[in-house]
Amino acid sequence: MASPLISIVIPYYRRQQVFENCLDSVFQQDYPNREIIVVDNHSEDGLKEHLGVKCEAIRLIELPSNLGACAARNRGIEAAKGEILVFIDDDVSLVHPSALTRIVETFEAHSGLGALALQVCDPNTRAVRIREWCHTRPCSDFADQEFETNWFGEGASAIRRTVFESCGLYYEPFFYGAEGHDLIVRLLDHGFRILHTPRIQVFHWAPNAGASGYLGKQYYYYTRNFLWMAYKDYRLADGLVFIVPKLLMMFYFSWRSSTYAPFLRGIWDGMRGLPGMRPHRTPISRQTIRYLNELNRWRPSIRERLARHRTAPQI
Repeated sequence: MASPLISIVIPYYRRQQVFENCLDSVFQQDYPNREIIVVDNHSEDGLKEHLGVKCEAIRLIELPSNLGACAARNRGIEAAKGEILVFIDDDVSLVHPSALTRIVETFEAHSGLGALALQVCDPNTRAVRIREWCHTRPCSDFADQEFETNWFGEGASAIRRTVFESCGLYYEPFFYGAEGHDLIVRLLDHGFRILHTPRIQVFHWAPNAGASGYLGKQYYYYTRNFLWMAYKDYRLADGLVFIVPKLLMMFYFSWRSSTYAPFLRGIWDGMRGLPGMRPHRTPISRQTIRYLNELNRWRPSIRERLARHRTAPQI
């Protein structure tokens, strides 16, 4: 793969201040064979004018309306020409100038990989953000290790083009939330693997989790989309095994913040939307279920996970 073209895809929506960090980190990369694609999800905040001369080094795609995170990523994928696609959100920046070089080296060293889960760190402490450690292995023991995983952050990942050619793009009816979970099970079902790699780190300039409407948005979309995913990607028994813990988790988050209405609305809209999922059902194989179960054997106990959520809530 000597020096493959890398396409850096950045969905953007109204985050001009932290977006400077994101773009600067991309321009500082020492890997020359790259293209930068920014998908403006109808932010209407003067992004093009704000970018100014930087537009000359960027392919800017301006969407006619806010089509959601899935569609923004898909428009970037469709425009990309690279063999490797690197996804960073507009509030994420690459830590090392050699990040792209390291991505190529890691893919070359592991030929069966479909995706890399980049390590998400806090820009102030430089420590791993526990809130965004969703791997089955405990962060305390595995943060500095490479291992196969069943998770990557949609806005902190590197994915081979062949994954999308084999598995399809992000599922746009999700709009936002759990779209990575859906792509991951399809990716694994097609025989690709995901590697967590601490050699490639990003900073997440995270929004305030308590901001108005932020929690409600997450509780609604994740609850609804988990229901859709259970039906779309799993057979009945496997779907129940998937969805019951997810709904309990979302209820716990809602209870913790006394934000029940979005969770209940997510259940209602999720159930109402199930008939529309029927044409898109592609249940994963028993072999993939066994692989997921093998990865889950590393998962910490319920008590340990609840303790982690009290310290650094995922949602």
